[in-house]
Amino acid sequence: MRNATRTIRITALAIVTVATLAVPVRAATIEVGPDGDLCGALRQVEPGDEVVLQAGEYRGGCAVRRGGLPNAPLVIRAADPEHPPRLTHPGLVNMLEIRASDVVVRGLAFGPTIADADGVRIFGGERITVENCRFTQMGGIAVVANHGSVRRLTVRGNVVSQSGATSMYFGCHDGESCTVTGLLVEGNRIRGVTAPNPEIGYGIEVKLNSSAVIRDNVISEIKGPGVMVYGSRDLTTMSVVERNFVRGSRTSSGIVVGGGPVVVRNNISGWNAEGGIGLENYGRRGLLRGITVTHNTVYGNGEGGITLPSSGPLEAALENNAGQSRAGTPAFPDVRPGLRLSRNIDCTGLPCFIDPEGLDFSPTVRSPLRRRDLPRAQDMVPSDDFFGTRRGAPPAIGAVEHTGRPIQLDDPR
Repeated sequence: MRNATRTIRITALAIVTVATLAVPVRAATIEVGPDGDLCGALRQVEPGDEVVLQAGEYRGGCAVRRGGLPNAPLVIRAADPEHPPRLTHPGLVNMLEIRASDVVVRGLAFGPTIADADGVRIFGGERITVENCRFTQMGGIAVVANHGSVRRLTVRGNVVSQSGATSMYFGCHDGESCTVTGLLVEGNRIRGVTAPNPEIGYGIEVKLNSSAVIRDNVISEIKGPGVMVYGSRDLTTMSVVERNFVRGSRTSSGIVVGGGPVVVRNNISGWNAEGGIGLENYGRRGLLRGITVTHNTVYGNGEGGITLPSSGPLEAALENNAGQSRAGTPAFPDVRPGLRLSRNIDCTGLPCFIDPEGLDFSPTVRSPLRRRDLPRAQDMVPSDDFFGTRRGAPPAIGAVEHTGRPIQLDDPR
């Protein structure tokens, strides 16, 4: 293998139990440089190996067909996270395809690519992680799993910028061909999503019958919804959308719920074309049930704070939310069958926040969000707030409990 070195590391800890057999794993470090054969290296891996990429530019178009084991994953990582190796390609190919289980992709950079050329495309498997990677000027999707079912997928700490398509896409549209379950989408930063019509251009999209925990993401300047979950026909399959900041959808609401069951809590969503949080009876499937929207802050959205469809079946609770709306638009919907409204505060014209235009949504000292004489709705009250700070008793209304800090849009790394 040209310009690649393989170092075998065997330790007493490299033992994996498979069925009833204890199998020793020969954990190796495979070092690859920009002039080396990355795709060839990935064809030779064994469970527990680490493929370490030196800084530089690599020709993408590789596939991972041999993964690891539950306690000995295959790791593909940067040698120096401060100087991430970059996978790019001028043609219509995916930079990295994953067709195996127990794979970790860490600290790599992807792009630019042409339209429909994706960054990391996952075809199936279990226990797959994509973390601390950077996706820049992607013509296709940064991270996508919509071919075969995937379980326990983690997408964490990535940065997506100047994307020409939906940034992250999980599950199959029909909810039957494939699902993604045990999905964690955490701590990612997505800034700048455009997409040619008729494409929507989502930040994070979780399709029908897939489920996820989507938390601590910062998403701004997107074409479509920053986050959308389509819900599930199975009422035991719940998603959680929490502690996300979404700003500036040009065509939609910041967070869209197309169906439940889902808990939407501790999010801040502002300056979106439609609502801060929008419930939509997507495809008239009648899945808007088992929905709790609690302790969110919505601000300055074009058509209202939290919005609902004008008709159709609904089973939802909106509780302890703070909203500020533009002139002529409602902060919260009116009472209707199937909707429980409790202790939401309309901050329009009130000094609720320290500096919302400066992205500081901390309650002011005399904010109505802090009033202790107002009873709080107690269903699904989160134990912490947007910043992960423990809430008081009774908790402040909205996403931020105490004096916090302005939200930082750019990658702090």
